Amino acid sequence: MRSRTRAVVAVPIWLALQLAAVGCFSAQADVALALYGIGALCAAITAVVPALLRRSPSDARVRQAVDVERTRIRQDLHDGLGPLLSGIALCAQALSDRLEGRGLDVERTLVHRIGAEVSNAVVEVRRLVDALPPAAVASLGLVEALRDHARFVPPPTAVEIVTCALPALPSAVESAVYRIVTEAMTNVVRHADARHARVTLAAGPRSLLVTIADDGRGIACATAGVGLTSIRHRAEAAGGTLSVRTGRGSGTEVRVHLPLPQAA
Repeated sequence: MRSRTRAVVAVPIWLALQLAAVGCFSAQADVALALYGIGALCAAITAVVPALLRRSPSDARVRQAVDVERTRIRQDLHDGLGPLLSGIALCAQALSDRLEGRGLDVERTLVHRIGAEVSNAVVEVRRLVDALPPAAVASLGLVEALRDHARFVPPPTAVEIVTCALPALPSAVESAVYRIVTEAMTNVVRHADARHARVTLAAGPRSLLVTIADDGRGIACATAGVGLTSIRHRAEAAGGTLSVRTGRGSGTEVRVHLPLPQAA
């Protein structure tokens, strides 16, 4: 079953990238074919991933397979589609330069349109990838996904998940919370030397407060480190804010405020 799942995902992604590559780097610089390949890639992502997520939520192996496939798709987009889009843009610019001064205004307008469509394709691909919820959240829900993750935190650290009457959260907020909390858990395990950590989710009328507190050794600088930088970027990308309280020997508390949409 796993090999079939991998094949279902790999074939459309591979074909889409091939179409984009042929269109971009053929002798005729067939930009239309390249853009068609990009569209096929977007369609493959939106069609295949939901199908994977509809698998049994209790099958940990399926969830792991979805995570692996999602990581691979992200890498394909970054390492494969990114350079292809850049190549298409360069082809369009070169063609526009060759048309300069030849009185071919209609043709030049079309080339500029192609450049604009390439830019739109970049935005759309990023939107599709960012909109993909983590597999665990899609199958278990946010709270259970966090508890499931916490169960696998290695000793001696024990992680407690506490929630306070959470409303229904938008998918984007759930994704941000999951990634922020799991990144924070990783930080605790790697650096805090803590025995206990508590993750608290509390919703107010306009925002969600996410707190990750540990009883570890604390850190010297609340702004340093790749982990905290990643958490800060994720919070800001979701329109939120990050604050850190820490000190040598006094543990660390990470607080993230994320805005919630107002009820109609």
